[in-house]
Amino acid sequence: MAERTAFLQPLPALAGRSPLLRPLICGLWGLRRLVDILALALLCYMACAILVQITGRYVFNYSIAWSEETATFAQIWLTLLGAGIAMRSNAHVGVDVLIRKAPMPVQKLFAAGGLALGIWFMAAVIVGSMALVAIGLRIHSPATNMPMAVPYLSLPVGFGYFLLEFVLSGTSRLFSGEAAE
Repeated sequence: MAERTAFLQPLPALAGRSPLLRPLICGLWGLRRLVDILALALLCYMACAILVQITGRYVFNYSIAWSEETATFAQIWLTLLGAGIAMRSNAHVGVDVLIRKAPMPVQKLFAAGGLALGIWFMAAVIVGSMALVAIGLRIHSPATNMPMAVPYLSLPVGFGYFLLEFVLSGTSRLFSGEAAE
């Protein structure tokens, strides 16, 4: 039960440290709540759009193209935002058997190296995807005639949120005095 409501508390370990951190903590809490609500809304929309598609196809013998297309776009957004949500709760798969057996300075070195490589990779994806978003402004989807920049924007937004959660998780692991979990 404590794990389910942990995200409701805006980083209680930092809350008492400095009044300068409070706006950042509240902003992070608000962003996390927004991402949670958006992910839930995308999941609900995806389920409804697929239900509409199935009903149209099997009840009315008519394929509703926009429902399939928008459900695909919702799934893309949900997947990329979900990566950040999983990072927040440390739910990504990792193999660290050898690192756990190493002494603490070696663990910190690997944590710093992994953090630096992860930041570099995600920054490269964010910068590279901005060109795709620019191209998407000129291209429109076939069924809804929506600019493809809308689904393409999921890359920089999703990876940006993932980067934020990755940096928060990585720096807390790097600066904590305990061994890898």
